[in-house]
Amino acid sequence: MEILRGFKDILPDNIDKWQFLETTARNTIESFGFREIRTPILEKTQLFKRSVGETTDIVEKEMYTFLDKNNESITMRPEGTAGVVRAYIDNHLELSSFKKYYYIGPMFRYERPQKGRLRQFHQIGIEVFGIDEPAIDAEVVYINKALLNNLGINNVRIEINNIGCDMCRPNYMDALKSYFEEYRSQLCEDCQKRLYRNPLRILDCKNEHCRLIAKGAPKITSFACETCRSHYDVVKEKLTDFGVDFIENPMLVRGLDYYTKFVFEIITDKLGAQGTVSAGGRYDNLVEQLGGKSTSGVGFAAGEERLIELIEDYPKNRIDFYIANLDVDEYAVQIANKLRGIGKKVYVEYERRSLKSMMKRANRMNAEFAVIIGENEKNNRKVMVKNLFESKQSEYSLEAFLDEVK
Repeated sequence: MEILRGFKDILPDNIDKWQFLETTARNTIESFGFREIRTPILEKTQLFKRSVGETTDIVEKEMYTFLDKNNESITMRPEGTAGVVRAYIDNHLELSSFKKYYYIGPMFRYERPQKGRLRQFHQIGIEVFGIDEPAIDAEVVYINKALLNNLGINNVRIEINNIGCDMCRPNYMDALKSYFEEYRSQLCEDCQKRLYRNPLRILDCKNEHCRLIAKGAPKITSFACETCRSHYDVVKEKLTDFGVDFIENPMLVRGLDYYTKFVFEIITDKLGAQGTVSAGGRYDNLVEQLGGKSTSGVGFAAGEERLIELIEDYPKNRIDFYIANLDVDEYAVQIANKLRGIGKKVYVEYERRSLKSMMKRANRMNAEFAVIIGENEKNNRKVMVKNLFESKQSEYSLEAFLDEVK
């Protein structure tokens, strides 16, 4: 039986890097005053249609959607923001003094599997509600950059853009439509559909020919209203205050319809076509759009699989003590429990093996010490301890050994 295409087992040999990533993310994000939120993997399909956008590739092509036993359309979450917003509304979190949340978990999209892109993938994300000030947009980017720094990931660039709001974007959309109509026959099949449904999506097309055509398209800077321009200018000032370097990219629109005003991506050249490791922006209409009170929002999501590819230096989890239990005796279990009681990681050998075989296994486990226990050690309440990193071996009484470990 083979695993589903686009899905991947995370094996014990690789879990150290994942644990380092997620622990670092929790510590970094919580240091900025965020608290964790966990939402269901399954949501009503309508949640994503209304938030992500019916004309996006995610909704049109990539969602895992099915009818449940009540004949209701259910979708495995393709991204994290919509579920957090739904939870914010359902649980009346607008009444809470707490407005900053983060999540870590799996998402699902039916995409073509490749390096850094799977059908089950994992994201780390943050969401902030009810803060309209441009400074929080800059802080969201700064938190993202701080996380990457703490992971030892430095070779990235931050691209930003202003994509307007409901007041100024309609005129921009009309200008895009007029421009792309001249090239309609040269656009890919998807972009020909987008032309009249949502021409902004053409700027996000991955087709090389469409991208070339889009380079000559009108820029939002010519259409942005004063509110959007002012907000964007202050975000740039605050990013500079935070010491965050950035590049302005007028083609950056993001692949989700709920974004407004400020958007950003963090990109690396080390992962080929899948260069975006994190992205986000402001979504001031989404809470109201999903049935809540008018509430601003801003956040980001980072792809764990892509971050994993970029992490080079990380602490390796190891077994502290491998107990070579020569006689498969209760004495070994007693010692193991005492070691665990003072916070050590202990592996007890229960298979009847030669001592040589046990030492090989201890080394393969990357254990630091082997505690050898046979009949002599049991009868005399002693232990033989071998430092596997230094190949030194010493005999202790049990009490002296435990004191030494402490």
